Amino acid sequence: MKIEESNILVSIVCITYNHVRFIKEALESFLKQETNFPIEIILVDDCSTDGTNAICDEYAAKHPMVVRCIRTERNVGGVENERRAIEAAKGKYIATCEGDDYWIDVRKLQKQVDFMESHPEYSVTWTRYEKFNQVENRYYTDGNDDLFRGGKEYIDITTHMFLHRWMTQYLTMVFRRSAYDNSWCNKYHYFRDSHQFYHLLQNGKGAILNFIGGVYRQTGEGIYSDLDHIRRQKMQIEVFKELWKVNHDDDAKSMYEFNIRYLLEQMRKAKALKREQYKYAWRLFAASRDLKGLLSNMQKIRKQ
Repeated sequence: MKIEESNILVSIVCITYNHVRFIKEALESFLKQETNFPIEIILVDDCSTDGTNAICDEYAAKHPMVVRCIRTERNVGGVENERRAIEAAKGKYIATCEGDDYWIDVRKLQKQVDFMESHPEYSVTWTRYEKFNQVENRYYTDGNDDLFRGGKEYIDITTHMFLHRWMTQYLTMVFRRSAYDNSWCNKYHYFRDSHQFYHLLQNGKGAILNFIGGVYRQTGEGIYSDLDHIRRQKMQIEVFKELWKVNHDDDAKSMYEFNIRYLLEQMRKAKALKREQYKYAWRLFAASRDLKGLLSNMQKIRKQ
């Protein structure tokens, strides 16, 4: 039966790039969703070179009333890809999942939408998830059992909680389209899903529902050396700095300082260049104005 665009309640946005080994599993998990409302699937392929685009075309041809493909003539990156998809979305709600992750609860969307329809004050929901490490061929829990003691059906997530503990993943998110602004990405140089989570929580309440909605795949590219760990930590610092500076948020400032302290510890263990350590010690002082902490860090660096 043809679905009228005006009746679409949920748009599934799937960003994909060189996911030829995984994209079918993601797409099948979307198509298996059991809902009492119409959905659409928006695939945004970022000029893949491994055959991902052919699979996207195959599914669009098989399911022309449900699956839509958006293409790029050149690689534009995940942020721009997602922006285009959200602009094209027809749904009242947007569900997100990258092409290398997948859902495992066939009623994931129904449960989240039911919750949001009956709780209009919520701008975003997530679910619990599992991690699958392909190198080890092993599943891990999300580490959030302590949050759901007593069998809670859901927990509220505040901005403070989100900034201080990473509790969920992009692949489980469903948000209210009216609570989202596609121009958010223009405010930041290091725009990430963390920025999306932050702003959605500024525009309404957030909740994590107590069921496992999907699987976050660790393909092996996430296994990195000490030096790579330091590089990623530096990126995390820039993310929190932008959240602090742009929004004048004290929680973001606190996490900016925390991450610099953690980076300095990692640098010392990896015996990173002293001038790099000095640079971040001064950056920490510029934010915290903690002279005692600065002198302590300087002494630790000199002793190496």
